[in-house]
Formats: sequence, structure tokens, C-alpha cells
Amino acid sequence: MKIETMLKNDRKFTKAELQAMTIDNFVEYDKAIKKIDSEDMLSIKEISDSLIKEREDSVWGRYVSGSISMIRRPHEDNINMQNLLVSFYEIHNWTVVEFLCNKILELNENRFALRALADCYEETGRDEQKWPVYVRLVKIDFEERKLTKKLADHYMEIGDTQNAVLYYRRALMRFIAAKDLENIRAIWSTLLTNSDDFGYYLGVAEKASTQISHAFATEILNDLLKTVVNDIDKSIAVLKKEIELDKDNIDAQNALIIAFQKKYASSTRLKQCIKRSGLKAGCADFSKAIDSFEIDIAFDNGSFVYQQSLDRLGVIKSITEKEVVINFGKSEIKMSADMAFRALTPLAKSNIRVLRAVVPQKLAAKVKTDTRWTLMTIMESHNNKCSLKEMKNDLCPKVLAEKDWNEFKKSAKKVLMEDPYFSVVIGENETYTLRSTPITPEEKKLLLFKGEPDFYGKVKHLKDFVSENYDTESDSFAEMIRFFNFTLKSRRNGITDEVISSYLLLTNLRSHDHISTATIDDPVEFAALYKAIDDKVALFNKINNAELKKAFLENVIDTDKQWADVLRRCFPYYTYSFIPERLRSLGQTKVYIEILRDCVENYKELADVLLWNLKNATEKDWEKAGITKENLIITLLLLLDYTASCVDLKKDVTENKKRNLLVEQILFAEKKIYDAIEMGTQELAAKIYSIIANDKNIDPGKKVSIKYVISEKYPDFRFFDDEAPIQSNNLIPTGFLCTKKCLEEKLKEKDHIEHVELLEVADEIADARALGDLRENAEYQYGKDKQKNLNAKLRTLTEEIEKAQVITPDKVDPSRISFGTKVTMMDNLKKEKIVYTILGQWESDPDKYILNFKTPLGMSLLNKVVGDELKFEINGTNYDYTILEIEVADF
Repeated sequence: MKIETMLKNDRKFTKAELQAMTIDNFVEYDKAIKKIDSEDMLSIKEISDSLIKEREDSVWGRYVSGSISMIRRPHEDNINMQNLLVSFYEIHNWTVVEFLCNKILELNENRFALRALADCYEETGRDEQKWPVYVRLVKIDFEERKLTKKLADHYMEIGDTQNAVLYYRRALMRFIAAKDLENIRAIWSTLLTNSDDFGYYLGVAEKASTQISHAFATEILNDLLKTVVNDIDKSIAVLKKEIELDKDNIDAQNALIIAFQKKYASSTRLKQCIKRSGLKAGCADFSKAIDSFEIDIAFDNGSFVYQQSLDRLGVIKSITEKEVVINFGKSEIKMSADMAFRALTPLAKSNIRVLRAVVPQKLAAKVKTDTRWTLMTIMESHNNKCSLKEMKNDLCPKVLAEKDWNEFKKSAKKVLMEDPYFSVVIGENETYTLRSTPITPEEKKLLLFKGEPDFYGKVKHLKDFVSENYDTESDSFAEMIRFFNFTLKSRRNGITDEVISSYLLLTNLRSHDHISTATIDDPVEFAALYKAIDDKVALFNKINNAELKKAFLENVIDTDKQWADVLRRCFPYYTYSFIPERLRSLGQTKVYIEILRDCVENYKELADVLLWNLKNATEKDWEKAGITKENLIITLLLLLDYTASCVDLKKDVTENKKRNLLVEQILFAEKKIYDAIEMGTQELAAKIYSIIANDKNIDPGKKVSIKYVISEKYPDFRFFDDEAPIQSNNLIPTGFLCTKKCLEEKLKEKDHIEHVELLEVADEIADARALGDLRENAEYQYGKDKQKNLNAKLRTLTEEIEKAQVITPDKVDPSRISFGTKVTMMDNLKKEKIVYTILGQWESDPDKYILNFKTPLGMSLLNKVVGDELKFEINGTNYDYTILEIEVADF
């Protein structure tokens, strides 16, 4: 039976009929749905949706519509199928509930379906099957707290402590977010007795203080204090944290003083330091007193100290209440106690400065083999905060050679990102902190995400999180997902690019990356969002992420009957192969041909589209669009001029520079313009030269090369900007005459200076600059001089090329001495024959008897004919020649 006929039989079912339904009823519809042709899917769905409009409780309308949606848009939450599931859940038809749950869950994890499936297993006495479902549910529902604790209790009961602690920790974070004090205290007590992770517990207290209250955080810290009472350093850390939360906590202050007395009991200066620092419960600034005490107590016999003003390291030889004696290596200095405490900084024996001075070789070996230890040491030496630049200063060149720094930096960045006790400092370039509490790699990524002000920057951070294989079941990932869900919910205030991007991102994470935890809290279909967009192309342009733009277009194809036109209008903002390929594969090649016509006609507005199509469209495509190669060359020349003008007018400078460079590359580097001249007509050549000659931005060398190619193909071609041709009876020819070969060599020389030599010298200058003081930097000065000389040479060469006129052998008149002639003469003074070739400045080589026609000797010979006898003087030298023969030179 056809699906259309089956749907006509749909009716309202009684509760008893619904309770009596079995899976077989649904299997029969599934068979019919499989037989639907893909082109008929949409019309069958429309029939089903109309049934739902007539009667909301339509069983088969909802089932067929939902099934087709699963086929066409499997990544979306299926509202019709979910509503159908509710109907059978409410009447306790557990067989159908289980069937529908599994059908929904085949494609995506769904909170309601998982809850319904777990209830189904419980109601049907299948308790062991419900626990794996609970695990799946708490993974995707980050608001689920009690069930997370229930799972932890379950694992504890069966003796799986590792999983129990894992889920207790997850539950604890969720209860803290919900401010559920009773459950927090219960889980906290359980963890303290089943897990030893001091840093984690301090971190929990920090979260409790920021999300609940300082008072509650102090309560749980007191619980922690009881478990570390035999560890003096951990006790001090807990008490300091309590005082940080409540500066007036007298009990914690007294307890800390007792702990200090216990820790420093062996120090002869203990009482003195307590007195000097004012460390007394109830004092005006107890935190300042703690800092003062810890600095003071660090000054002791044998302690290392650093004097920043003189950049020197010393050792305390003796210390009294009034005087400190410090050994600075070769000298021994006495200071008053007050002066010493102000001028000197006490350093631990593990400080990087101390290690560098005392055990340099051991330190160098350790740095090369233990990156984490090195980072910990440097961080602690900088009060637990340090940038990579500062690290380099500490290590290079005294510990690490400059050439080894990059390898160390690569290793360091990996540790800094992965180790739980290092964290990034938001807003400070490559700066990190050493934490007292651990932070997971996922939490570090979350810090970067939170610190990113730009929406699409946040998108990138989330995508990086996924691509770099961080834990997508972590609370940190959940918080990122919540941000995009919150943005998606703001659609009630209007559909923006950020709303659409949030939807596309979340659905893509589920469908393409198969991340079940990327759930949409408030299910919505793309069609509903799309319908509410006022200007679809303008919104598309605002989406600042290529992947999301592609996802938008994919959804448009599935949703909008006029999708081809939408893709055509979106192409200027997404110049990738996706749109042309889809237009072709889906039978809309004619729309792509329209795009080709548009981009030529409107080359100024659609420059990027034109340039993309020049690289990717086929000759057949251009033929279908009625656009010839000649049209394209002329359009490119006009675009070259337009983009250069935009740069001059400071209009979209960066983009127009890129376009100008690309057009120039197509025309000249890829030789498209030369090919057009060779293959085209004289009329086309005239058009090309007219545009080229009037474009002041085109390189003179390129103008000359175009002129030469045209004159080679059309010897009689008259260039409108040429000077009057040289007549045979002219005494002195004008212009910068040269041979074709020499012009080509000069063009290559110019290109090599521009693109090789100047770039090389720029690198040399940069390297020299890095060496330090430029006033005494010979390498830097040499580089600048070399750069200056190259630029001067380039300017001269460019000016000469611009004036160059190529003379070919066929244009040489051998009846008179002129450029391009070979002259045989009798030297009447020396009684011997002499042969000269008359060429230009570039070709001149007196040692080979090649004369520049503009030299005094060359000018004296010009326009002479066979038989002429010449007598003249140049610079005091007499010449007496008789012209014997004139012929065209070989050049």
C-alpha cells in the first residue's frame, strides 16, 4: 500500500487502541516510507504536516513527518517524533516507547528520549540496562545533578571507587553551580575520605567562594584543614586561603601564627621577624604582615640575596638586628638591617639566578632534559607569573644557546597547556601563571574562550577545542555550549548572524563531529529561523566563519525552493567551489553562467568573483556566457587600473592591493596579455596598448615589453605616444635605442633586484638589527648602505627601461652609419683597417669595438656613407678615417 493511501486512513485513536499498538504497526509504515522517491519526500511531508495541523494528536501524521525529517535533516531535533513519544509515554505503552526512543537515539543523543528509555527499563524491571543510559544522559545534560550523584553512589556501592570519585566530582561542580549546600557538604565529606588531591580541594573552595559565598568556602576549608593537620605546609596554605576569603577571621589568624612558629622553630630570628612584621591576630593589615614576615624570615645566615640596582647575587654571611654582612663574591659589604631589607631580595636556593650562578653546568643539563622542572623553577623565581620573553632572558645565552631556544619553547608551550598547574594569563601576550590549585587543559581552553571578546573568536576556540581532542564531556565544554545555547535563545529578539551561527555550530558539532554533548536546549528547526530573516544575503555576509557559511548554504538548499538564486547572490561573499559545484550537480548550471556574466559586467563591485572565476571557470563556461578571451583581457586591464586608483584614494587599501597584485600576476606573470596579443587582432592590440599606455600605475618595464610584443607582430604598428620616427638624413637620432636581447636582459636584472636582492638585504638588516645597538653595528650599517645602492640602481634602470626603444635588424638602413650598423674603415694614421659595431649605451663594449652611438666617437661617425673621409679631434687625439663598408650588424 502506498504511503499516501495509508495516511488517508489516519484517524483519532482511543486510549485503549493506543495502548494496544505494537511495533508491527510502525514497521509497516517504515516499509512504505522506504519506497518514497527522494523527489517526493517533501510533498509527502507536507501531507503529513497538514494532518498534524488538522489534529495535533495525529499518530501517523507525526510519525511519517518525523521519519522523513530524520532522513532529510538527521541533525535536527525531531519535534514531531518527540511529541509522539510523549503520547505513548503518558499511557505507559513501554514497547512503543522503547521503539521510538531507539529510533530517535539512532541519529542523535536526545535528553527526553534517554530519560524515557531509562524509565522504560526501570518500569519493565531491567535495572542493569538503565545505568548505561544514565551515563549517556549525564554526559549530555550538564544541568542534571541528582542523577550524576545517583551514578556516583551506584559505583561506590559496587566497589568502583575510581568511577565513583569521577561522578562525585562532576556532581559537586553541578551542585555548586546550583548552590545546593546540603548535597555539596555530603559529596565533599565523601570525597575527603576517598580521594587525596589537595590541589583539587583548594580549587573547589575557590569555586565555592565565587559562586556561593566566602563563608561557605571557609566552612569546607575547615573540613579540609582537619585532613592535613600533620602537613605543616598544606595547613599554612589552607589557613592563608581562609584569611584571603575573610581578612577578619581571627581563629585562622591565630592558627596561622602557630603554624609559622612550628615551621620556623629552628630559626634564631623567629621572634624578631614576628615582632618586626607586626604579625599579630587582629592587626590592621594581617595579609601585609604575612608578606612582611615571610620576606623577613627568608633573610638568614647562608641565604642568597639579589641586589637589583647593581644586578648582583650575594650570600648573607651574618645578620643581626642592626646589621647584615653580604658576600658578593670578590667583595664583602656591610649594610644596616633596614637598608638590606629595602635593597635586597632574598632568593631560595632553587631560584633560577642562584642555580645559574652556583651550578651552571648541572642547570644546563637539567633544562635540556626536564622542561616541566625548568618551567616550575622559573615561575617560582618570578612570583609564579612569567612570560616566554622573560623565560628566554633567564635562559639565553647563559644556560641555553640562542639556537636551542625555539626547540625549548615548543616543548614549554606544550607543557604549559597540558600541565594542570600552569595557566594562561588572559590579555597578556604569552604570559603564564603557576597555580596553587590544578586546572585541567579543558579549563585553560575555557579561560581563553571567556577572554575572547569576539563572537567568531569564541567559535574558533570551540572548534579548536574539538579538533585538538579535548574532553567534550567536561564541564568546561558544557559552559562553552551553554554560551551558544544562550545566544540561540536570544532569537526572540530577532534573528541575527550570531543566532544563526549558534544554531549551525551546535548542529554541525552533532552531525559532522558526532559530539553528543553539543545539545540544543530549546529545539528549533532551521526553516523557522530562516523564515524570520529579513535580509538573507546581508546576514550571510556577516557570518565571519567559512565553515558556518557553508553550513548555512547547505541548509538553504534543503529548505528554500528558490535556493539557486540565494546561492547566486551569496557567491560574492563566499568565493569557493561549493556554490558552482552545487549549482552544476543540482541542475542549475544556467545560474552559474549568469554569475559569469554578472562578474564581467560589474567587475568593480564583483572583483573577487571575477578573479575566482578566471582561475576556476572552464573555456566552455565562458563561451556559454558569451564572453570572449578578448573581453576578459580588456576587463582585467580595466580592473588593474581601478584597483590601483582605489589604493591611491585610500579605499579598502589592503584588499585592493591584493586584487591588483593578482590581476598583474594573471596578465603578466602568466602571460595572458602576451598570449592575447599573439592570438588576437591588431584592433585588440591597439585597445590593449591604449589602456596600458594611459595607466600611470603600470610598471614602465611592462609597458615596454607590451610595446615590443606588439611591434614584433605588427612591424608597421604606429604607437600614438612615440616620438617621430628617425629619418635617414637626421644628423642625431633621439630616444634610448637598444636591442631586443639587451632589453630582455635589463628586464630580468630589474626583476632580480626587486624580488631577490632587495628581499635578501631586508632580511640581512633585520638579522643585524636583532644584534643590538645600531650605532655600533657594522652589519646593520653595511646592510643599509647596500639597500640604498640597490634602490638607486633600480630607479636608474626603471627610468632607462621606460625610455627604451627596441631596434630590430630589419629597421636598420645600411646606406648610412646608424644604430645597428657594422662599419669597416681605414685608419689613415695607423695604415690599418678597423671595424666598429654601432649600438647603444647598454650594449657598449669598447674592448670589443662596440660603440655607443651617443659617445663623441659614435656621434662623429653617424650618418656617414661609404667613401667619406673623416678628420676630427676628440680630447686631444687626432682621427683620420676613410669609410670602406657599411652593413647591418649581427644582433
